[in-house]
Amino acid sequence: MQNDDLNINILKLIKLPDLISICNALLGFLAILLVLSGGSEALKDALVVILSAAVIDGLDGLVARGIESSHMGRYLDSLADMVSFGTAPAILAFVLINDHLMTAVCSAYLICGELRLARFDARAAGATTGDMNADFEGLPITGSAVFLASFMLLALELHLHLVSSLFLSFLMAALCILMTSRIRYRNLRDMRIVIPLGCIFFALILFYALHSPLFIYPTAIITALAAFYICSPAATYLKEMRSSLTEIPSEHEK
Repeated sequence: MQNDDLNINILKLIKLPDLISICNALLGFLAILLVLSGGSEALKDALVVILSAAVIDGLDGLVARGIESSHMGRYLDSLADMVSFGTAPAILAFVLINDHLMTAVCSAYLICGELRLARFDARAAGATTGDMNADFEGLPITGSAVFLASFMLLALELHLHLVSSLFLSFLMAALCILMTSRIRYRNLRDMRIVIPLGCIFFALILFYALHSPLFIYPTAIITALAAFYICSPAATYLKEMRSSLTEIPSEHEK
């Protein structure tokens, strides 16, 4: 941010993407309030709110790139992500399974999410436009929260016994490692991917708002797609290994 901007009223610095980021943070705060109100239905409501925040987060990026951006945008976006995709899922998982192991794992999830966002902001501070369009380093916190929230929503709705302390702790620990890793993840900005994905999220939110049991189908699709995205670097690595192995015999033939 330029020094001249420090003397301007903060309200005058706010642009449309900033308002969307604020909505993202408010949804994360709403999810926390729903969790604290208690009850299994409140937990489901909170999970759907977190998934709604993911849609808002994606919209924020589209508006910032396509219409306008502000000096505060990057910082507001990360702060909002910390509330909606770091703090809210950690509190929800702790309330869902309240034991010593989950306390430690939820604390680690919060810290790793914070570190992931801090590293992204530090890299973005001196990055060019081309660098910002490059792949992510480490699993994005939004992707982590989408998988966690959709998985827990699926398990709660279907009354699955997968949400045990040990299993959920292992799952969150794996997400912690991936968020702070140096593994490259694709930056999903292709509209051929973004638009169908947004439609699936919209279907989930609409069906849930209408109290239709059909919301379980888009939830399952989102869980599967998020899991595929999390595992996608492994598929890319295997593809590269296969290509390199096929190149070796051709070099010997020369």
